[in-house]
Amino acid sequence: MSHALSDYAIAMPRHAHTDGHDGVFVVFEGIDGAGTTTQAELYAKYLRQKKRLVHVTREPSVGPIGSLLRLILSRRVALPSGSHAQTMALLFAADRLDHVESEILPLLRDGYVILSDRYDLSSILYQAVTAGVEPSAGSDVVAWIRTLNRHARRPDVTVVVDVPPEVAEIRRRARGGAIEIFEENDIQTRLARAYLRAEHVVGDRIVHIDGTLPIEGVHNAIVAALAPFVESAD
Repeated sequence: MSHALSDYAIAMPRHAHTDGHDGVFVVFEGIDGAGTTTQAELYAKYLRQKKRLVHVTREPSVGPIGSLLRLILSRRVALPSGSHAQTMALLFAADRLDHVESEILPLLRDGYVILSDRYDLSSILYQAVTAGVEPSAGSDVVAWIRTLNRHARRPDVTVVVDVPPEVAEIRRRARGGAIEIFEENDIQTRLARAYLRAEHVVGDRIVHIDGTLPIEGVHNAIVAALAPFVESAD
């Protein structure tokens, strides 16, 4: 799969924001094992070589709510099973607002390119799937999660790294470590299908990248796809 903007997104370069932010906000998304963390770091290295101000961040964040979420994801803190998906959606939304206000917006004002490993598209897809519903744009669950995140600053562009679930599973096994709560194969299979559509935040610019390419090939595709949004802002 070659990189391309999704059908509903507008293919246009990044322009000056009306909110006074001079930086560029880029989000990397994909299922667990898609390689988003690796590709965000490689793209940051590429931009730094071009003398750009770059900051790599992630969600859950390193803030207080994000730290709680990481304990839940690693199964060190348990939530009531009956409302697990809803509680997670609320926690992620709260963490996101803290993340935006304390870390993302200040650096955007200073002209940084912000690369976030996950953002609210993850919330929409992961919480909908774990709630047992199809994460379509018209879903009540999707609408509710979007409402929770309505004050979150929109990315300039989102990169979705598409990887088949069986490939991602091999990668997760290779890296080792404890299995997190969302890393069950059935969940990842449904998430992979949802990411291929990625129609859930209508109006956002979304770029799909073939994540089955070699690491350097994925990186080169990302560089080419993001050039109109990031490098035009030099």
